[in-house]
Amino acid sequence: MALIRASDATMPIIVVSARTAPADKIDLLKLGADDYLTKPFDLEELTARIGVQLRHRQARAQARKAGEAAAAPTGEGASGAAEGGRLLRVGRWQVDRAARTLEVDGQDVALTRTEFNILELLASHPKRVFTKQELFELVWGEPYATEDSTVNVHVSNLRHKLRPSGTDAYIQTVWGLGFKLAL
Repeated sequence: MALIRASDATMPIIVVSARTAPADKIDLLKLGADDYLTKPFDLEELTARIGVQLRHRQARAQARKAGEAAAAPTGEGASGAAEGGRLLRVGRWQVDRAARTLEVDGQDVALTRTEFNILELLASHPKRVFTKQELFELVWGEPYATEDSTVNVHVSNLRHKLRPSGTDAYIQTVWGLGFKLAL
């Protein structure tokens, strides 16, 4: 899965397996799989799941373009982008948009696709407050449903991974609104 993500981070991944244990499914989803289907399966169900993933990919691309157009970077807190916008340096972070990697003080931080998308969006617009609805729609490329904890859980996981580097406080909660990157 890591090789696929390295070559095309937006490629949907559906795992087809005979393993039915919840732990197996959870582990693969945490590693970056977008969906999990157990054998035996109906071919129509697989076709439908592929269609859903492709629709989500297209919606995410459209939402990302709309978000980039609507929210121009302020540049505050960022030391600038290099290599035509590929590298973004924010505080002690170096975000490589093309490789979809994060380094803190030269040390790699392993992120899921969703965590990277959240981090990249926040790092691209330092100090801008994103509501949970905006984050959900821009990162997942889907309309935000009623209040749920999806965004909170992913931000919490992201902070947990950043905690050893001491940069978890870069992501701040703006109570009643959402999240922002603040140095």
